[in-house]
Amino acid sequence: MPDIVSKTDNFLKAIEKYAAEQRSRLESEAEEFKEKELNKAEEDGLKEAYVLLQRKMLSINTGIARELSKAQNASRKSIFEKRREIEDEVFERARKRLLEYAETDKYTEKLLESVKKISLKLTADDVVLYVSQRDMKLKNKIISAFGKKCDVQPSNEIMIGGITGISREMGLLADETLDTRLSQQREWFCENSGLKVTD
Repeated sequence: MPDIVSKTDNFLKAIEKYAAEQRSRLESEAEEFKEKELNKAEEDGLKEAYVLLQRKMLSINTGIARELSKAQNASRKSIFEKRREIEDEVFERARKRLLEYAETDKYTEKLLESVKKISLKLTADDVVLYVSQRDMKLKNKIISAFGKKCDVQPSNEIMIGGITGISREMGLLADETLDTRLSQQREWFCENSGLKVTD
């Protein structure tokens, strides 16, 4: 019997050894699986965090670009407004000086010279000369300087001075007004003053 007990003991020890080896192998595999899953979860978490971070950075960059664009547009608008103020101030001063000039004898001489220039261009018998209401006092001098048949009429469009001649028969208009010259100078000023808004 002792032989059977010994064999049974050996058999039980072999089973215990096998069970211990299996348990150890299963624990090891479970540990590896757990570590692999943790690494995968960590990697997935990092990927998600990276994607989230990229989205957030894109959103921040877009917001900054939008705000920068708004600031640049506001700045540009402010510069345009300042340039317009400067232009308006310069041309208001010029308009006042021209109105003062329109009260002088030199202006009257220049106006009559303009009448003679127009008479060389407009040679038909239907010429109408337009002047400011203020210059209607010079009507007889204007007709005399023109040297032929014409009509002199006041114009509400001529605010500063000068003269405009029209011949419907010839289909021509001759503009010698200070108003038009000032307007043309404004265009020239805008192009050549150096008051430009650039990027």
